[in-house]
Amino acid sequence: MSCEICPIMRDPSDEELTLRLIEAEHWVATLRRDQQFLGTAFVTARRHVESLPELTAEESGEFITVQNQLIVAQQKAFGAKVVNVSCLMNHAFDKKGQGKPHVHYHFKPRYAAAVKFTGQEFTDEQFGQYISVKKPHVVELPDAVQIAETIKNGLSRR
Repeated sequence: MSCEICPIMRDPSDEELTLRLIEAEHWVATLRRDQQFLGTAFVTARRHVESLPELTAEESGEFITVQNQLIVAQQKAFGAKVVNVSCLMNHAFDKKGQGKPHVHYHFKPRYAAAVKFTGQEFTDEQFGQYISVKKPHVVELPDAVQIAETIKNGLSRR
């Protein structure tokens, strides 16, 4: 099993680059096309690192900066009440425990009320609860670009 993320970090597609929200020395934040929770993004380590204890102090420190910038921007952009941050790594392994994980975090903004954007309604039916039901809401690329631009505008006003 090889790392699925390293090729994206080394040679990002045009779409990947278009949806980038933050480019730091050690981390990249990218909007996901699945917007079950409006503004959902990944923050991914640029280098191949397989576990949190392997991060350097510099990488860990920079992550906090990127995390805080992204959360504030997500909240400014669409009025998220809170942003769930998780480092799951579940799909990095097969049933035999073989795998090649790559440290990355999921940032999922949560909303008390529905938000309308790009002519679509984004509803967080599980607000105030653990996310137990996945309801994918994959947006078209032009809509994803608009979502990304709105979040980036929140970054520049800090």
